[in-house]
Amino acid sequence: MKLDDVISIIFLFGVLPVSIMVIWYFIHKNMIKERMKLIDKGIDLSTIKRKESSFQDVLMWGMLAGGTGLGLLIGDILLETNVFKDDMILGILAILFGGVGLITYYYIRKPADKN
Repeated sequence: MKLDDVISIIFLFGVLPVSIMVIWYFIHKNMIKERMKLIDKGIDLSTIKRKESSFQDVLMWGMLAGGTGLGLLIGDILLETNVFKDDMILGILAILFGGVGLITYYYIRKPADKN
């Protein structure tokens, strides 16, 4: 096994999950502190509304993921057919089609916001 492979495995299964857990811990800890301060001030927590995930949010992430996946698929097809020889086309098309997905979402949501 090469050193690069070992470093990749350590990062993937060690550093990355620990970082995610630490970030989650601090966000959760700050939310609890904020709620405790509101309770100390005498504010009723039931009056504070949390933003609930709506259909529009799911649609946005779905269109972003779908556009990115489509870009990767087209890039892979172009690489296999030797239209492009550089692997950079995968990233370029993923970003491009992801952006097209977000622009499409914007035009779908625009009429829905008026209603």
